[in-house]
Amino acid sequence: MEQVFVFILRNDVWIYILSVLGIIWYTSQFLQSRKILKRAMFGLEREKGARMQTTAVFFLLFFITTTVFVLYVNNTIAPTIPDSAWKPPTPTPNIFATPLSSPTPLGTAEIRPPEPTPALVPTITLAANALNPPTSSENEDTQLTDLTPIPETATPSGPTPTPFVDCTITLNISEPTNGSVVSEVINFRGTANTPDFAYFRLEANGPETEGVWASLLGRDIDQPVQDNFMGNVNLSQWGDGPYLIRLTTVDSGGFVTGQCVIQVTLDNP
Repeated sequence: MEQVFVFILRNDVWIYILSVLGIIWYTSQFLQSRKILKRAMFGLEREKGARMQTTAVFFLLFFITTTVFVLYVNNTIAPTIPDSAWKPPTPTPNIFATPLSSPTPLGTAEIRPPEPTPALVPTITLAANALNPPTSSENEDTQLTDLTPIPETATPSGPTPTPFVDCTITLNISEPTNGSVVSEVINFRGTANTPDFAYFRLEANGPETEGVWASLLGRDIDQPVQDNFMGNVNLSQWGDGPYLIRLTTVDSGGFVTGQCVIQVTLDNP
């Protein structure tokens, strides 16, 4: 109840103003209704005058009572209200409006951006079917496509198979041979047929790649190869020097299962 009295005391001036205006207006309405009743000759006019008089009397009593009540609160109740009632109530915090930060999962590994891959000039030629090598005339007529380096596949989390780093009977490069000298267009033959095979890729690392493994075929090959043609690449615009050639196979779970690495020397005329 104290809050009601405090509200009245804080707004008493406006209540006085509204009450005075209401008293003035409905006094004029009361006087007008009296005139209508004196001059009324028909029942409709008398009914209208009576209705105006009743309404005016009701609101006059209301505004007069309101004014008297506010005066009473100011003179009698205001001195008894404690000072604590005049202080505004402490707002209750809205927990749903407070932004909460997302919890950080335990054991989350730091995510680092991948190393930038240099743009390479050389172009490559891929066979339409890795199991059917193209003829020499087809190599000359096939339009070369731009070489696009592909970053290495990140090893998924969880238990992983133990990959081998060696050339075996199921993963090897038979052409060009290890230690050979190559130039311009190079045809790759070999085997990529490891267990649970998903795809293989051929990559190079040397003077032109600036120490970064770059894809030679521009994409991953999803067909196993058994001692057959893998693809070819035009390195006529690459700088001369020793290059490491890496053949990598990945299984259906996305794990690297093996890698075969040889070294060749590029010597373009």
